[in-house]
Amino acid sequence: MTLFQYLSAIQAKKAINLRSFLALLPSNYKRNWRAIFSSVKVDGQHKNQLTIIDQPCFDAMLAKATPAKNRVEAATLGNSHQHNTSMSYLLVYPNVLAHSVSKHDKLCPQVVLIDGSGLLQEFSVQKTLVIIENQENFFKYPAFLPQLITHTTPLDIVFGQGNGITNTLNSRYLNQYQQILCCFDYDLGGLTMFSSLQKLTTAKVEFVLPSAISLKDETFVNTHFKKTPDKTMHWQKAIQLAERLGLDELAHAFIISKKFMEQEVLLANNTSCLNA
Repeated sequence: MTLFQYLSAIQAKKAINLRSFLALLPSNYKRNWRAIFSSVKVDGQHKNQLTIIDQPCFDAMLAKATPAKNRVEAATLGNSHQHNTSMSYLLVYPNVLAHSVSKHDKLCPQVVLIDGSGLLQEFSVQKTLVIIENQENFFKYPAFLPQLITHTTPLDIVFGQGNGITNTLNSRYLNQYQQILCCFDYDLGGLTMFSSLQKLTTAKVEFVLPSAISLKDETFVNTHFKKTPDKTMHWQKAIQLAERLGLDELAHAFIISKKFMEQEVLLANNTSCLNA
């Protein structure tokens, strides 16, 4: 339970776990809690019934503990990051032909704006959307994309902004597509984003991987999987998540390399070894 939930329970005259409640109190209130509440132990429940004896002090405590309704209100309480923004934006290259992207090299991406009531975009979507996680790869997609996608029909490309693409507001945009191809780093973060997107959108979501042959080739794996995990636990969790998602060849690559692969590696690799 949160501090707000405990205070609400006290206000509703419900018994609470006193030790857990006191652990959540700010230090200035924790030292003086007996001046704010009277306490009676409830037999057989391992709980205490608290009665408010200093109402102004309780009201001040409750006001500080009440969750913010939006990011602006959260900022007035000293931490805007406790609440999501009310709007989201996406950078999109629309209507790209994957097998001839070089002619789009100098184009600027278009901006899509999304809020709780709808979205604003100035183009019609294609059937397939490609999400490119990393900024370098997104803006250099003419060199990057042909290594991954062999589609002969037009598609749209969106910048994933790291895990920003998993913002729940973005589902309004993502749900316009039939198919979404995820070009994410091959690590715990990339797999976690992929798993989140599967729950966020009604589109068919696929994780773009190296070919099964490449992922079983130790030379390929040792050449491309260069990023050492921050923690052994992250490497272990990535293996488990890859297996749970049915990406067994990727899990095998994690195991034999003990490392992850960043997508920027492909910008230095002109060989087409991947498929969607």
